[in-house]
Amino acid sequence: MTSPSAPTGGVAGRRPPPAVVAAAALAALQALFCLLPGLSGLSFGMGGNLPALAVGLGYLVLSAASVLGAVQAVRGRSGRVLTVVGLALAVVWAVNLVLSLVLGIGFDVLSVLLLVLAVGVVLCMRRPEVQAWAPPRGTPV
Repeated sequence: MTSPSAPTGGVAGRRPPPAVVAAAALAALQALFCLLPGLSGLSFGMGGNLPALAVGLGYLVLSAASVLGAVQAVRGRSGRVLTVVGLALAVVWAVNLVLSLVLGIGFDVLSVLLLVLAVGVVLCMRRPEVQAWAPPRGTPV
């Protein structure tokens, strides 16, 4: 059990702003949805399919970076990792959506929802109270 005066985040004794908690929750969902194709790519890659292995490793790196960025943001250390991962995932989900349309698969609702999640993470992390809570690394507090 911790004492009430123990530091809990970016500012001693204060909870993170709701936007930080929302961004961390959205990042956790993103990490889950990156984990699934990452493990699938690894299993195909172990069978000799090197492009699938590379894609799978890329998704796993994005999944781990999402979790790391969320933890850093909630602790008030830095919001940069989560913002960069959110931008990267927005690009990945947009490319998935475009590829599904171009290749004739059709409109992919899941890619649209994941794109909205990624944009939501970035928008939450751009709020002034979040930037005051989790300043970019190297910024004096």
